[in-house]
Amino acid sequence: MGAKALLNALKDNGYGETAYKVAVQDTYPSWGWWIVNGATTLLENWDLKATRDISDNHMMFGEIGGWFFKSIGGMAPDPKQPGFKHVLLKPIFPHGLHESTTSYDSPYGKIVSEWKLRGDKVIYNIQIPANATATFYPPYNIRNGHAVQLEAGKHRLELELK
Repeated sequence: MGAKALLNALKDNGYGETAYKVAVQDTYPSWGWWIVNGATTLLENWDLKATRDISDNHMMFGEIGGWFFKSIGGMAPDPKQPGFKHVLLKPIFPHGLHESTTSYDSPYGKIVSEWKLRGDKVIYNIQIPANATATFYPPYNIRNGHAVQLEAGKHRLELELK
């Protein structure tokens, strides 16, 4: 399986925690390995000493940025209502990460998905622009999790971790 599909496949099949661990590991081969070795762009090859396939600005491994947006922030357009008319919010709250802020300037206005861990709770702040709606789907590690329909406006959810 390729790097582009790996993180999404794990998250979409209930292994968001594993996907996060893969995304942030800093051992070879990984995106983190590049960072700890000084890379500031997406390389074309995991091997830093490669003599071929050595582009220093290559999108082949670029899904990592999109994955953080879609998984940690949890934002996705509803395919039944394109253009973020209806937002699907499916964030993960992985162990080891204590907060996240993700925003997107949609055609309807700014969408914000922001969460912070506070003890055994997640404080989840959401902003949905005018003329748009959202559905929040809590991840597996939330107690008593059920989908929540959200109208336009600012919302604060206090969620209990399992």
